[in-house]
Amino acid sequence: MSHVGFMTPEYLEGIRLFNQGHYWHAHEQWERCWLQSDGDDALYYKAIIQAAAALVKWRQGNAVGLARNWAKSCAHLDLLPLRYLGLDLVDLRTQIDRVISLQSDEFPQITLLD
Repeated sequence: MSHVGFMTPEYLEGIRLFNQGHYWHAHEQWERCWLQSDGDDALYYKAIIQAAAALVKWRQGNAVGLARNWAKSCAHLDLLPLRYLGLDLVDLRTQIDRVISLQSDEFPQITLLD
């Protein structure tokens, strides 16, 4: 597996933007990686792109868009290992679940693992 896009400037910039709460811009950066990927890498990028899109809809107060995008993201996440391309996907999912269920007011954060 080649992991096209892993640790590229676009991938890292997407993480930086996501961590600042700029979900739409993170989505745009990761889309560049997704367009160059295939297999599980493509699935991974779809998952985090849709997670970012869900958070955009959450911010807009669009419950239908939030639910739709988050369900798509979770379906993709379910098909991936618990850790992928440096991310703990269980932790990311837990953080986003807490935010969208109003159990937390802290923005989700992505921390790259070794």
